[in-house]
Amino acid sequence: MNTIHLRRPFVLPIMLAALSMANTPAHATAACAGEPFCTEVATFTAVVADFRTSVAGAARVATATVRLANKTGRPLVLGYVHGSGVVIDDQGNRYDIDTRNENNVRAIGVITRNTFDPKFSLQPGESSDARFQFSWYPGKKIAGTMFQLEMTIREIDAATGNQQRLGREHSVHFSNLTDGALVAQSNAPPASATSAAPIATASTNAAAADPCASLPRCSNAGPFTAQIAQLTTSQARAMHLVRTNVRFRNLTNQPLILAYTLNSGSMIDNYGNRYIIDSRFAAHVQGIGQVARNKADPQFVLRPGESRTAVFEYSRYVGKTAIGTVFTPDLAVEQLEILPSQQIRSTRQYSLSFADLSAGEMLGDGGDAVNAVNNINEAGKQLTEGLKSLFKKK
Repeated sequence: MNTIHLRRPFVLPIMLAALSMANTPAHATAACAGEPFCTEVATFTAVVADFRTSVAGAARVATATVRLANKTGRPLVLGYVHGSGVVIDDQGNRYDIDTRNENNVRAIGVITRNTFDPKFSLQPGESSDARFQFSWYPGKKIAGTMFQLEMTIREIDAATGNQQRLGREHSVHFSNLTDGALVAQSNAPPASATSAAPIATASTNAAAADPCASLPRCSNAGPFTAQIAQLTTSQARAMHLVRTNVRFRNLTNQPLILAYTLNSGSMIDNYGNRYIIDSRFAAHVQGIGQVARNKADPQFVLRPGESRTAVFEYSRYVGKTAIGTVFTPDLAVEQLEILPSQQIRSTRQYSLSFADLSAGEMLGDGGDAVNAVNNINEAGKQLTEGLKSLFKKK
């Protein structure tokens, strides 16, 4: 299909009147009981679902996946306040978010002085992941091993005339984070985090049970699930390649268009080495279209209940460094909408992360990868039977 130019959701200007600037300190209460790295405010809970450190050139990088869950009985729109995110280690070193790279803040909109992006919307009881990447240039300084994370999340409220305005700010804080800190892969919020049951919408199937609950290496994004079907490694000269087969399943009762966000794919191995999905090589993303700054390819369409597999290949120049055997890949996927003008609009971005995968592991419930193997086996059986009949004595 031809690539169509992309029109992003327009960003609303800040309405200065009637802004509520009250700060609500983050603190742990019943909604976070038993949940590590969890904090709660009046309207949502925030959990650090995954925290990793790595090295990228001369920089040290800290990557956090924060799972936000709506506690209210109404839709909740949230945004990250520009410049508020910081990670400080136990040596006093400060990691910051370089927002010049839009992939350093993923899935949640950024609120600046004059604009905001209201794309991160949660229905009552719904949760979703946002990903933040912090960096620090150590020089000859000693890096710490224990971290604290702070950021400000702000509500975006509905206003008259189908407009939106900025609401309350919430400062959230997480302590005692270490490399590899990980909570459950499920996107389900803490058991007591909601004050209202999930509601059904026209576009999504609201199920009481998490559709990923019985599936390994599965991420529930709300309208769809993404599951690692297979992970394989290879080496081409000085490059180490990690190939992931990701199976997407539409959970809604409407057709769903998805596309990979260009340059969003990265991965960390058990030695802290960083891999990327190198956009210079088209073959490193197969089976799904891509979204760039001003265009999108809407070829990846899922009918209600349909599953399809896309392939993402991560690479790293090895040199004399050790090659890892356990991997944590992540990437961003956008939900697209075709407008009557035949333009494409990105309605939402989703951050997907899969922790601690081993090379050669066959994961999931079968799906496309297993079907392909079965088809090959069946073809082999038919070929064998055909050869037997050809050489059968008469």
